[in-house]
Amino acid sequence: MAVSFIRTIILYIVVVTALRIMGKRQIGELEPSELVVTILVSELAAIPMQDLGIPLFAGVIPIITLISLEILVSFLCLKSRRLRRLLNGQAAIIIRGGRLDRRKMREMRLTTDEVMEALRQQNIHSIAELKYGLIEPNGQLSYVYKPEYQPVNAQMLGLTPQDAGLPLIVISDGRLVEGNLHHLGKTRDEIETRVHKAHIPDISQVFLMTLDDSGNEFIQRKEG
Repeated sequence: MAVSFIRTIILYIVVVTALRIMGKRQIGELEPSELVVTILVSELAAIPMQDLGIPLFAGVIPIITLISLEILVSFLCLKSRRLRRLLNGQAAIIIRGGRLDRRKMREMRLTTDEVMEALRQQNIHSIAELKYGLIEPNGQLSYVYKPEYQPVNAQMLGLTPQDAGLPLIVISDGRLVEGNLHHLGKTRDEIETRVHKAHIPDISQVFLMTLDDSGNEFIQRKEG
């Protein structure tokens, strides 16, 4: 029992480390080659985890080999556009000028229901709104609106909106996040001053505080 527990922990650490080394996105955004490696890694880890008669290295070594191969292929893809297109494919235009390209949809084995579902997920109500619609190699839908359907922005209205930076967490559950403070060039005293202005007597009573490089903040007090 103890041996099985230890092997599971070791394999868990190996798989998590391997996927972190791959450095790639969430499952829905994996390229085909990356998805294959992810599936194979999980299968290789499951075998020695379930069968104690199989040496641990029988699972670890193939995992390391696969990840090394994936890193090598990723490097080669950076250097070769042809190899990148061969392994991962390329974007396919399925909407042109507000109309579906039926030939391209047949090539990709896409149904109209699947296209409409993808459009709804992007809050697009009609195919007629789009000048182009593309299926990316990772399966996601990209699109370009027709000029008359483009969302209104500040530039169109001649407005100059307030600058906003990247909000970083500076207090989490009553504790300062020192790394983000350093990134923002702020000190504990400056944060305490902002907290006091929000009528909160102490940092320990703050559930969440975010701050960006433009000075915009959000503070939520702990309940109770």
